Amino acid sequence: MKIRLLLLILFFITTSIVAQVNEQTFLSLKDTGVEEFIRQHPEYDGRGTIILVLDTGVDMGIDGLTKTSTGEVKVIDAQDFTGEGDMPIVEADLSSKDGKDIFENDEKGYSVFADKNKMLKSADDNYWMSVLTETHLINSGSGAQDLNGNGVKDDKYFMVTYKTAEGYWVVYFDTNGNGDLSDEKPLRNYKENFDSFTIQNKKGLTPLTFALNIFPEEKLISLYFDDGGHGTHCAGIAGGFNIGDVGINGVAPGTKIIGLKLGNNNYPGGATVTESMKKAYLYADKISKERKEPCIVSMSFGIGSEIEGKSEIEKFLADLLKNNPYLYVSTSNGNEGPGLSSAGLPSSSNYVFSSGAVLTKEVGRDDYGSDLPYDIILHFSSRGGEVSKPDVVSPGAATSTVPNFDNGDRKWGTSMSCPYSSGVMALLLSAAQKEFPDVKIPSQFLFKVLRESATYWNQYTVLDEGAGFINVLNAYELLKKYLKSGEQNKFETYTVSSFAPNQPDNRARNLYIRDGSFITGDEVFSFNIKRDNSIKSDKFYRVYNLKCDADWLTLIQKKNYIRNDQVTAVNVKVNKSILKEPGLYTAKISAYRDDASKTPEFDMLATVLIPYEFNSSNNYSMNWKDQNVKQGMIKRYFIKIPAGQNSMKVTLSRDASSNKYSRCRYFLYDNNGVQIDISRVLYSVTKDEKVENYYYDLEPGIYEVDIDGFFLANDSSTYNLGIQFLSMQRVDPKIISSDHKQIGFINYFNETTSYNLNAKMLGYQRDYDLTVTGASTYRMPFTLVKAEGSKEFFFTLSKEDYNKVTDFAYQIIDNDGKAISKGGLSYRTGSLSVDMPADKDSVNYILELIPAFASKELMANLNVKELTYFPTPVSVDAKNNGRTSLTLYPNNIKNVDFNFSKPEQTMPADASGYGKIYFKSPSTDKTEYELPINFKF
Repeated sequence: MKIRLLLLILFFITTSIVAQVNEQTFLSLKDTGVEEFIRQHPEYDGRGTIILVLDTGVDMGIDGLTKTSTGEVKVIDAQDFTGEGDMPIVEADLSSKDGKDIFENDEKGYSVFADKNKMLKSADDNYWMSVLTETHLINSGSGAQDLNGNGVKDDKYFMVTYKTAEGYWVVYFDTNGNGDLSDEKPLRNYKENFDSFTIQNKKGLTPLTFALNIFPEEKLISLYFDDGGHGTHCAGIAGGFNIGDVGINGVAPGTKIIGLKLGNNNYPGGATVTESMKKAYLYADKISKERKEPCIVSMSFGIGSEIEGKSEIEKFLADLLKNNPYLYVSTSNGNEGPGLSSAGLPSSSNYVFSSGAVLTKEVGRDDYGSDLPYDIILHFSSRGGEVSKPDVVSPGAATSTVPNFDNGDRKWGTSMSCPYSSGVMALLLSAAQKEFPDVKIPSQFLFKVLRESATYWNQYTVLDEGAGFINVLNAYELLKKYLKSGEQNKFETYTVSSFAPNQPDNRARNLYIRDGSFITGDEVFSFNIKRDNSIKSDKFYRVYNLKCDADWLTLIQKKNYIRNDQVTAVNVKVNKSILKEPGLYTAKISAYRDDASKTPEFDMLATVLIPYEFNSSNNYSMNWKDQNVKQGMIKRYFIKIPAGQNSMKVTLSRDASSNKYSRCRYFLYDNNGVQIDISRVLYSVTKDEKVENYYYDLEPGIYEVDIDGFFLANDSSTYNLGIQFLSMQRVDPKIISSDHKQIGFINYFNETTSYNLNAKMLGYQRDYDLTVTGASTYRMPFTLVKAEGSKEFFFTLSKEDYNKVTDFAYQIIDNDGKAISKGGLSYRTGSLSVDMPADKDSVNYILELIPAFASKELMANLNVKELTYFPTPVSVDAKNNGRTSLTLYPNNIKNVDFNFSKPEQTMPADASGYGKIYFKSPSTDKTEYELPINFKF
């Protein structure tokens, strides 16, 4: 028996090594040093570590997630904090019928046959039962509602639970749906016996693997399953072993996995629910204190950040991780790039390690058919600004493990770079346990090592890549150097803040000036630095040498120091003579310990944007001709929105007479770094000549236009970019009514503009506020009738209220509970719409709001604008001086008169008519501006 066991272990080890020796091109391990690291140190492949995947779940039945590299069970615990799998249990009566045992609950109509003699002995003959109905998965993102594949989507699977004579609880689950438990095996809480099960499927592979946990005090069975697929994919990247049974490995094939489900896949995007994220972290904290193995949290979840680093969940994480410095938290930085100031929530926290996403050239080639000559930071990878995020960039595109229902095992996102970095942490901690068994490594110390050892790419800025591209070989050598010298005992962390006028309190982690046009060069800007006392010593004195890597930022001090709890300041000035050209200016100030070690202690980032100015001297229009952007790279233009504008035209074009190659597009961001639009691709091969779009209702500030050299391009792209602003301001804000049928317009620019007018009444509008709480979801019934074509809801939270949530999902469901339309907030505004079915006279729907508050006691005010559209717009007579054309001369008011009547459709008493007036170009008939207008009848 011992020989067989030894041979089995040797088989797994050999398989692991062979798999790593052959270069993987679907899940890249080479450029980060992982492949070479495991070749040199096969026993440091994550063994002795645990990665806790906080996500949509982890499918423990998929090849690649069943065993570790040493043959042990890969997934060792599975918990659901969303309530998606909650099955309430009720008392069950045991009786006999037709010679068979039967468990029943008459009130619920539950009944299932069994053979008591085949079941484990009960401790007290008290039985409980529940049922999983396929309709429970009616809105599941998996589309796997028909679990057994019989074409019916409301089958029932009964289960019976009780406490055994041995003192533990079991569940008998009717996996084949035959209404009889006599052919079923007892199932225990997953972490007790690693019991998992599947529901037999008549069409082929079972879509989901299930595990369960029994909570007798709460009277429920919690079914655990990944019906989102996202978490299983991430788990495979972090620690998969022999994925697909073809030898593909994740980063740390020796690690063990704990799956903590925080995303409910019955809600849009597998959204978190109130406190699910908090509860998952508290469980991770508990596990890390109970187990001897280092515990690494890998959470590829988050939303856009409105006030960076100051959300409720980030405050919670700060407190949690201060009190447990040995819980390592890795997060995705967000997919809102490439605009600046787009790092997400909670990845903006100083206490977590955030990763941006890289497409390595071999994955680009074999997974996506891209001919990239180099690795690139993916376009969507969120960038820093007010905060120093990402910490690093990691491979963010891979083929990995997915549940059987998921037909797409190739995914990309910072969601993929997060588990990659988690896997690298597992490798380093696996090595440290064996080489330095008596040393505990604080999480912030490990993060410091990863940042300092990363490979910096000069073709990007620190806002794009953080410290650079993760490299485990470099990190391993640096970690050994530090631990041998006892650096972990000297290690201190610091809190840095500086001037950031985009923030409500003008303060952020970094010096971030989005509009640097006011700078004269005489200003002095300060970084305030205080130590966090991570080393737990009231007595402290340390001197630092300061160094800046950019000539446009001048350090006033050359040295600085911190004594005890004193706060120190580093002062800088801007060299205005260097900031002549519009563009992005970044600088990194590094503070090194003033001793022979010259150990890096902390850094300070400074960013100043010098925008392009639009004014009368350039007729509020600029053009950039014959520009060039390399494959997969980004070129940025910062645009200062001029006063008096009402719309902006962006034109991306190419010279049709030229043979120069183009395959590029643009991204547009507002002053807060929120993405407004992604254009279609301008492609010379298909003879595209231009991409042109108009944007209205722009807020003051600095907008960002990013030209993306598209990752599938075969060469650098040549393009022209044009930006033009138009001016037309409404003079008075009064609502249109029988007493006031006129709107005045003025052109504040210095060129005459002419338009053709077209006005429509589109429907009616209601505005109201709702109070949403963490106690429950909000449900609002409504009805659409034949005289209504569709309904659209617009949602707005304040920045402060948005900072209270970890998600905010919403959906419109029908009478059967089926979601007809789904959505969620990525930032503080969003919308959702539903059409009136053509074959019905009326239909009842429910608007369901699912705010996921960080803590259940929180609440928020949600502003709702509800638009109900007519099936066909109603024409409104709009004329200037009796004509349907309007010419606006500079600084002259012109009036547009409206002639309208109340539509036949019945409207609520609190509603006003809603419509738009369209201003069209006389030459192209394109709408250059559209103004929403309201009517009072």
